[in-house]
Amino acid sequence: MIDSGNQGSSDIETGSELQLELATEQFTFHGNGTDYFRIWIVNLLFSILTLGIYSAWAKVRTKRYFYGNTELAGDRFEYLANPIAILKGRLIGAALLAIYTVAGFISIEISFAAFVALTLLLPFVFVQALRFNAVNSAWRGVRFGFDGRFAPAYLTYLLFPILGVLTLGLALPWALYRINRFQIDNHRFGATASRATAGPGGFYGIVLISLMAFVSLFFVSSIAFGVYLMASFSPEFFESLAELENSGGDTVAVPEISSLILAGVLIYFVLLLLFFVAGLLYEALRFRLVFNNIELAENKLRNNLSAGGYYWILLSNMLLTIVTLGFFTPWARVRRARYALSSMWLDTANLENFAAAEADRVSARGDEVGEAFDLGIGI
Repeated sequence: MIDSGNQGSSDIETGSELQLELATEQFTFHGNGTDYFRIWIVNLLFSILTLGIYSAWAKVRTKRYFYGNTELAGDRFEYLANPIAILKGRLIGAALLAIYTVAGFISIEISFAAFVALTLLLPFVFVQALRFNAVNSAWRGVRFGFDGRFAPAYLTYLLFPILGVLTLGLALPWALYRINRFQIDNHRFGATASRATAGPGGFYGIVLISLMAFVSLFFVSSIAFGVYLMASFSPEFFESLAELENSGGDTVAVPEISSLILAGVLIYFVLLLLFFVAGLLYEALRFRLVFNNIELAENKLRNNLSAGGYYWILLSNMLLTIVTLGFFTPWARVRRARYALSSMWLDTANLENFAAAEADRVSARGDEVGEAFDLGIGI
C-alpha cells in the first residue's frame, strides 16, 4: 500500500545497522474532462480560424492545464514555455516539409536526397524537443533540464534503430533500451541528473509480449477471414475451382469481384487494427517499466500501474473518440492522465531538503534558460 502525504525521513537503528526509512509522496491529478473541454474546443476553433497559427498558443494552454493540475507533495508543476518559440519551430518544420514536397515534384534523385537530409536532421530535432520541454517544466520554482549531446543522439536515434532492422528485429528491443537510457539519463531536476535503472531484459520482455499478442490476434483474424471467404463466394466459384484442378487448367475460375475488393479492404484494416492494438499494449507495458525505474539522487520514481487496466483505458479512449467523431478527446486525455498518475509515487528520503538544495545549487551556478524554439516533436 502507498502511504501518501508528507512524512519526514528518519533513521531507524536496527541492531548495529542504520537503515534509512523512505517516505512516499503520491502524485495526484486534479483535472476533469469538462474543464479541459472548454480549453480544447477554444483551441480547436482558433487553430482552424488562424490556419494553425494559434496551435502554438493551444499547446501552451493545454500543457499548462495538465501541468497545473498535477500535484506532488502539495505543490503543482508549471509549464513556462513561450508560444512564440513554439510558433517559430513549427514554421521551420512547415518550411522543411514544403521543401521535401517540392523536391518530390522535381525528380526522384532530389526527393531521395531531401529525404536523407531530413533523416539526418531528426536526432537534432529530438534533442531540441527534449531540451525545450525540459527547460520549460518546473516544480517548486526549480526547472528541469536536458543535457543530451548531438553525437550520442545520432547513435541513439539513427544507428541503433538501423541495427535493429538489419538484425531482423533481434536488436530492436536493445535499441529501445538505449533510447530510454539516453532520454532519462540526460534529464535533470535543477542540477541533479536522473538515472534509468530499467535493463535491456525488460524491453525484450515487453516487445516479446506485444509480438505474441499481435501473432495471436493475427491467427484468430486469419481463421475468421477464412470463414468469411467460405461464406462470401458462391458454390459455383468453388465448383469452378474443382473443374480447373481436374481439367488440367482449361477452365478459368473467376471469383466475384465485389467479394475480392471487400476482402482486400478488410485485410488492410484488420492489419492496421492489429498493429494498433499491439502498439497500445506495448505502450502500457513500456509505461509501467520506464516509470518504475527512474532515480533522482536518493529519490526513486515508482508505480504499481496495471498494464491491463492502462491498456483498457487506451483502447476504450480510442473507440470512444472514434464513435464521438473526436469530441471525446478531452475526456480521453484526462482519463489517461488521471489513471497513470494515480498509480505513481516518489520514494524519497527528504524531498523538502532535496528541492531546497537544488534551488540553491541552480541559483549559485547561474544556469541560463535558453529560449530555444520547439520543433513540434512531442516525445
